[in-house]
Amino acid sequence: MPTTRSTHRGVSGSGRAHAKAILIGEHTVVYGLPAVAVPLRDLTVEVVVTPTDTRQRPPPDDGGSDDIFDSRFTASADTETTDDPGSAVVAASLRRWGRPGESVEVRVRSRIPPARGLGSSAATAAATVRAVADLHGVTPDARSLYELVQIGEHVSHGRASGVDAVTVTACRPLRFAAGSIRPITTPADAVLVIADTGAPGRTDRAVAAARTTLHRDRTLARRLLARANELTESAVQELAAGRMRALGQSMNDFHSLLRELSVSTPGIDRLTTSARRAGAYGAKLTGGGLGGCVIALTDADSAAAIGAAMLAAGAQRTWLADIPKG
Repeated sequence: MPTTRSTHRGVSGSGRAHAKAILIGEHTVVYGLPAVAVPLRDLTVEVVVTPTDTRQRPPPDDGGSDDIFDSRFTASADTETTDDPGSAVVAASLRRWGRPGESVEVRVRSRIPPARGLGSSAATAAATVRAVADLHGVTPDARSLYELVQIGEHVSHGRASGVDAVTVTACRPLRFAAGSIRPITTPADAVLVIADTGAPGRTDRAVAAARTTLHRDRTLARRLLARANELTESAVQELAAGRMRALGQSMNDFHSLLRELSVSTPGIDRLTTSARRAGAYGAKLTGGGLGGCVIALTDADSAAAIGAAMLAAGAQRTWLADIPKG
C-alpha cells in the first residue's frame, strides 16, 4: 500500500487522463462478451485540486474555446451520498488518502466533449483520483484507481462495465471481457477519424433499447450475441496482426448489429456511409449510440479526405487519433 503524507497549506495536486473509443463490442460487453477499446491519448483532461483553506487559488479562466470544457466545484471527504459523480469520486478519494472533514476545490479542464461516447466521465474521474492522490503524495495503484473511477461511473451511468475506467489510463488497445483485461499490440499504422454527430449520446435510453430488443426475442438475442462475440474476437486477431481492411469490415458488420439493437440513428448512418464511400476501411458508431460519435478506420494518407466527407455529411466536427502501435 502506498505511503501518504498529510496535505499542507499552499499545496495543490494535479492529474491527467485521456479519452477512449470503443472499437467494437459496445452494448454486448455488458452481457459478459468481449469489447476492444482504444485509448485516445491526444484528447486529454487535466484536474487540479486545492485545499479550500489555502490561499493559493487556481488561475482564473482564460476564456477557453469551443474545444475546452472547464468546470469548477468544491467537494468534501464528509460527503456520504451524492448524485454528482465528481463529488462522489472526490469524497471517496479523500476518505482513502486524506483527512476527516477535508474539503478541496476541484478545477477541471478538458478537451474531451461530454456525452459523446468518448469516456469523458471516466477520464475526468481518473484525472480527479490522480489529482487527489498527488495532493497527498500518493501514486495510486491500478486497482485503487479503477475502484475509485468506477464509483463515479456507477453514479453517471448506473451499471458500468468498467471498460471506460480501464481504457482512459491505458497506453495500448485493450481486449476487455467481464473484468478481464488484455493489452493488444498492433504492428500497423492506423488512424481513427472521430466525427461528432452534434447530438449528445443517450446511454440510458440506448441501453434500455438494446435490452428491450434482446429480451423481446430470445432467438434473435442468441443470434446477435453469438455474432457479436464472433466479430469482436475476429477484431482482436485482426488488430493484433495488422489486418486493417479486415478489421474495418468487422467494424462495418458490428455497426449493422448495433442497428438491429436499435441504437443507431439516421444521422449516424449517414456519417458511416459517407466515411466508407470516401475510402475508410470501416466505420461505426462508438459508445452508447442514439447520438454521440462515429469512428472511421483508415490510414494517415486518407484521413483528411474522410474527415471532410463526414463534415459534408453533417458531422459537427472531427478529430484524428492514431491507434497506439507496438
